[in-house]
Amino acid sequence: MSRKGMAGMIRLHKWQLDEKRRNMSELEKMRADLQQNLIDLQVELISEQKKVSASPVVSISYAGYAQQVMARRMNIVNSILEVDVSIEGMKDELADAFKELKKYEVVEQRERQRKLTERDRAQQAELDEMALNIHRRNQKLG
Repeated sequence: MSRKGMAGMIRLHKWQLDEKRRNMSELEKMRADLQQNLIDLQVELISEQKKVSASPVVSISYAGYAQQVMARRMNIVNSILEVDVSIEGMKDELADAFKELKKYEVVEQRERQRKLTERDRAQQAELDEMALNIHRRNQKLG
């Protein structure tokens, strides 16, 4: 693969890795939001329980409210579990994307090192040739 092609592949894989990182951040934010919803729901329930306990009349509507809260709580918990599964899957995708990027970066680094070694060898050969020519001239003169 050409150097230009390799650079393009590295850019592509960096972009893909960044995209997966963004997706992971969104999933983590979604999970945090759901956790906050769960906390908010619990606070709301406690507040309603205090109101009911302070009232001399037992509210029949509280039973329906409590059932609704329990259903909402189950929905939130199920959503958190689904997001957790997605986060685990995204972790695997991130690891794979990172490995793929590293593969191309290592190939590029090796190619760069090979070219440097090749250049150094060529320079050394030139220096050796110049030294040999100087030595030959000195032999003819001396």
